[in-house]
Amino acid sequence: MKHIKKRFLLQMDSKAFFKENEANTKVLNLGENLPKEISRKRDEIITFLKTTEDIVIAGCLHRFQGKNLILPIPDPTLIYFHSAQSYIKGIKEARKKLIEKINFSTFLNETAINEIYDYYGKTSGFTIFLFTSIESFINQMLPDNYIYKVSSKKRTELYNKQQIQVSLDFKTKISKVLEDITGKNFFKNSTSANSMIWNLKEFRDDIIHTKQEDNNMLRYEGLIKKSLNFKYDKALISVASFMNFYKKDYIVECNCGGDF
Repeated sequence: MKHIKKRFLLQMDSKAFFKENEANTKVLNLGENLPKEISRKRDEIITFLKTTEDIVIAGCLHRFQGKNLILPIPDPTLIYFHSAQSYIKGIKEARKKLIEKINFSTFLNETAINEIYDYYGKTSGFTIFLFTSIESFINQMLPDNYIYKVSSKKRTELYNKQQIQVSLDFKTKISKVLEDITGKNFFKNSTSANSMIWNLKEFRDDIIHTKQEDNNMLRYEGLIKKSLNFKYDKALISVASFMNFYKKDYIVECNCGGDF
């Protein structure tokens, strides 16, 4: 798939924004110094920046190295997804080079050793970022005052937004919690897309919680083989389908024509 449209956490058309917020919006020229009364209250102020494409995006005021900065707040889920996607081309190229260097027709030289490290570094980066994008997406879907209830014969447990993010396991959040919020369940029926998400989680867990295999002198043979065999393109498309299932047109390919 082509690279995705990059969006910020809060953004809207400038005409619509100013129409809704005309009464309580103060327009500043970014070439000017911030007024002292605003600078002193920078932690209490939300800023909105107008882009050259007539889009308004939300940001915050932040002082760094003696300068006042206006930081646009991006959508972290899209950042993690884009970061994973950016590894795809490199993974394909690195795998091709690696296979040429480690087959029985060649000797393992220093170049091949470097390419082994490069390949497994790229595949680990892809997997970690893509899975992180799922976790970020789930947390973003939680309404501020939402309470998740778990009932049994002996007790009822209540989880607020913060407790859900910290205390509940991934499987509960991605299936039961999302269904409770949206009335939909991406995992209701087994499909190749949702099976791939479970495969991604397993691969990510193997990387993050790297463990040695018992009774195997090579110790990490399974993990290394999985890195070579994993279907990276399919995983990316499956995660996009999952997100778009709950939030229509959330992951959208950019129409600029470029790969990344």
